[in-house]
Amino acid sequence: MEKQETTRKKNRFDMKRFFRRISAVIATMAFTIGLTACGSSQSTAPSANKATSSVTAPQGWKKFTSKNLGYSVYFPGVPEKDTYKDPTGAYARYSTVNDKDHINYAVSVTKFTRKQVEDSKGFNDAQKRKVLTNVARLLQIDKYSFTTVDGHMAISYTGHDSEDSSVIMRREVVYSSAGLYGLESFGTSNSEYKQFVDTFRLSEDTQE
Repeated sequence: MEKQETTRKKNRFDMKRFFRRISAVIATMAFTIGLTACGSSQSTAPSANKATSSVTAPQGWKKFTSKNLGYSVYFPGVPEKDTYKDPTGAYARYSTVNDKDHINYAVSVTKFTRKQVEDSKGFNDAQKRKVLTNVARLLQIDKYSFTTVDGHMAISYTGHDSEDSSVIMRREVVYSSAGLYGLESFGTSNSEYKQFVDTFRLSEDTQE
């Protein structure tokens, strides 16, 4: 019985590791396709970000800051880090789990290359939308909407956990000149998820 549980956990880990690996590829492909489709001209200045309001976090939640990844967010506990690196890029995720040891909240980051960061700093809204549209296309997401998170353009969609189809997954993919930031929740209500998203802040050096 213990051996079966160990095997099941290993398979679950392998599936998650595979997703992390392709997420880095998706970010690069989405960026490249968006830049090519929109052309390299960047004469149109990007629109100003909306003013960031003060953070109101749920009671008991703690602020988590990643200086390396360029963001802060509030979690209901102490997040654990997952990393995966290969020649195509790198993916990093911080997440917390519920009392059943299932992930409930997570922030994942795929950083752009140095050249992509320089190029993206001049992107206008149409180019940002194209990058996010291609993220949705590459992830095979049919239904999504555009929104803003901390004043940055993002797409929002819902789905189901790959391990348990009864669990609702909610996700925002936020565009930044530094990379793509995914905010996720599993098995939470929409209002709980919104509270989580509303605490997310990009640091000043990741602003366009």
